[in-house]
Amino acid sequence: MSIFSQDTQLEALSEGLYRAQVSSNWSIMSAPNGGYLMALLGEAMSRYANLAKPVQVTVNYSAKTQENAPLEIEVQRFAQSRQFDRLQATARQGDRVVLQAFGTFMADYEQEVNSQEKLLNLAPKEDCRTRAGMPGLTVFDQVEMRIDPATAGWTKGDTTDVSEIYGWMRIPSLSEWSPTSLMMACDTCPPSIFVSHGALGWVPTIEMSVHIKNIPKSEWLKARFHSKYLGKTLLQEDGELWDEDDNLVAVSRQLAQFIPAQ
Repeated sequence: MSIFSQDTQLEALSEGLYRAQVSSNWSIMSAPNGGYLMALLGEAMSRYANLAKPVQVTVNYSAKTQENAPLEIEVQRFAQSRQFDRLQATARQGDRVVLQAFGTFMADYEQEVNSQEKLLNLAPKEDCRTRAGMPGLTVFDQVEMRIDPATAGWTKGDTTDVSEIYGWMRIPSLSEWSPTSLMMACDTCPPSIFVSHGALGWVPTIEMSVHIKNIPKSEWLKARFHSKYLGKTLLQEDGELWDEDDNLVAVSRQLAQFIPAQ
């Protein structure tokens, strides 16, 4: 069993009620990664759904979730049709609601997706800059990210005018990708604002939505994340993931807060 599968296991407490143990393996300075938390709620909704494939999941991160602590997830159905199963999930630690999610499920993924996004022409993996693990950033011990040199200048203190980062990504312990591991992958790249502003702050997620198009056919993914809208404290980041056969497998959008370092 992979580390990711182990860390997203659930205990069924009753109909629609599950308990997870929030792992410290996917954290940023003791704060569990937003994609990992989405994966936990996505797993709970997948257990409850009448249709097998999550095509859309949105999570609102209303309070800090504690690592190395239990998380209770309650799933309810709020609408269902022949084509779609629509669920909501509420996650609590103690009596405090920390996460709220909505998900849409279908019987299967569409086999072909016509994307108007320009395909990434990435540098070879061996020429890309590896995002190494760092103390307190345990998520990068689990996810291998190789940043294309064209968007890696910020790692040496050089910034550009464009908030865009792209490169190669994989989770080495996985034997194959799943919908929940794709949710995780959509939030593991360093924030694209670092490319234009430098890694001089904290960027916590307020809300994130992931649309899953298909399951990757390759170990490595091509990843692109970019921010076009930045206010005084809030930013919007969009992302796309492709497999090595250039199949679009997931897109994401998140609203995040940019907190400059003091």
